[in-house]
Amino acid sequence: MNEAQYVVGIDLGTSNCALAYAELSEQSEGRPVIHQLDILQLVAPQDPQERALLPSAMYLPAEHEQANLQLPWGETKEVVGEAARKLGGKTPIRFIESAKSWLCHGGVNRTHSILPWHAPDEVAKRSPVEVSTAYLAHLVQAWAVQFPDAPLEKQVVVVTVPASFDEVARKLTVEAAAKAGLPHSTLIEEPL
Repeated sequence: MNEAQYVVGIDLGTSNCALAYAELSEQSEGRPVIHQLDILQLVAPQDPQERALLPSAMYLPAEHEQANLQLPWGETKEVVGEAARKLGGKTPIRFIESAKSWLCHGGVNRTHSILPWHAPDEVAKRSPVEVSTAYLAHLVQAWAVQFPDAPLEKQVVVVTVPASFDEVARKLTVEAAAKAGLPHSTLIEEPL
């Protein structure tokens, strides 16, 4: 991993995700300079903007909605972030939130497509792992837009998880990170 130019911290939060980074060669008073990545996301259909936080929300659009939900990196089968919250408010049967809570819920199969929990059978569902993967994949793509010459998978990446996560939830978070293109990320427990 000697190609790394940055140390990157990702908070895969229950309510919001955030990404902060420090360039390995940039220091101020002997300390790394930490920056927060403004995350490109849809804030409404056909309205991509950068925001400091990526809401941990997913919207599963109907086929007729997909044409208005494009980002610079291409088509997706779901919308994450601020637009997902807005669209989900109008069509809650297609809205997923609190996937991180489901990821650590020992009473369900966390790898099965169970979300949105309340959706009828005709709405495609996602597993808590798939939703976490989508949030992380979005962060990978947003990073690539701003740092095309420094792919995130080649940086030192740390993902925070709650200390309350059980071993299965930790393993599934590592799996989600790998599926999102971060096979060498390190998990760090948040303090209680």
